[in-house]
Amino acid sequence: MGPSFSKFYDFQIWQWPSQATNQQQPQIEVDDKSEVFLIEFHVTKVNQQKNYIGNSQEPVSSHEQTASDITRLVFLSKHEMMSQDLNGGCLCSLLREFEIPVEDHGNMIQQIVGLAGTSTMPIVVDIKHVELMVVVVPIVDSVRDYDTIILDSMETYEPKSIPATKSSIEALEKIMFQPSSNSIRECSICLEEFQTGFEVTRMPCSHVYHGKCIAKWLQTSHFCPLCRYPMPHYAL
Repeated sequence: MGPSFSKFYDFQIWQWPSQATNQQQPQIEVDDKSEVFLIEFHVTKVNQQKNYIGNSQEPVSSHEQTASDITRLVFLSKHEMMSQDLNGGCLCSLLREFEIPVEDHGNMIQQIVGLAGTSTMPIVVDIKHVELMVVVVPIVDSVRDYDTIILDSMETYEPKSIPATKSSIEALEKIMFQPSSNSIRECSICLEEFQTGFEVTRMPCSHVYHGKCIAKWLQTSHFCPLCRYPMPHYAL
């Protein structure tokens, strides 16, 4: 069973208490000379992974990684705060930018405006977007441990072999074997020694083999037996 993915978000709206700071609220020029409100938007996107065994209700392990974290400061006059239009107001535009579903705009704006009616202290909107990956693995037999299961799976694993193309096999270079101090003196496939002056087949990676041995090998696998150099091969 492969992992499942889901996306969701959460938010929290709160206001700094009046006694938390002695700094004066920033002032800007507005037509009606009313109070100005500072709204701090903190938007975080995280990737979460939770791992479960069988039908367990709680994950056996989990981790979280922050993908992005941005802060946006917005100054609005009291008149602007109290006259937010859900179809095109400043707050509504920001919520769309921060990927908040339209059906939740009214609730969030109502909370922000409600706080603005009680104090001029900064209002903080924390938004957290989560992309969750859930991995569920089968329940392990209590008599057997994970190492045994992994070993069994390795022993029964049968990889799909991909042969080299016929044309690439036929195009391999034929040379006369001449031993040297650093040359391999036997075919790594059949383990028989090369005979001086007899024809051998050389791969593009320079490893040499008996012609029949390497041709038969490449009809099963497109990799060099020694260094796994990839030959041209057929697609799966």
